[in-house]
Amino acid sequence: MKIIKFSDGIYKKEAIVEAISAYSHLAKFTVKRDKGYIKVKIDKIDPAVKGIMADEFSNYVLGATKKCL
Repeated sequence: MKIIKFSDGIYKKEAIVEAISAYSHLAKFTVKRDKGYIKVKIDKIDPAVKGIMADEFSNYVLGATKKCL
């Protein structure tokens, strides 16, 4: 399990939802807002991508946020 905190002042929720949709076949995602952050819990990660999932997911969110601006 991994938890990633995205600042809601920088990242767009729409970008996070888009990333979850793109990676939903590889893991289970849970999203919560908490004190200025959007927390994404990634669980049940496919073993083939376990070591890179958090980084790749974060990169996708970054790129998708740029499209939302």
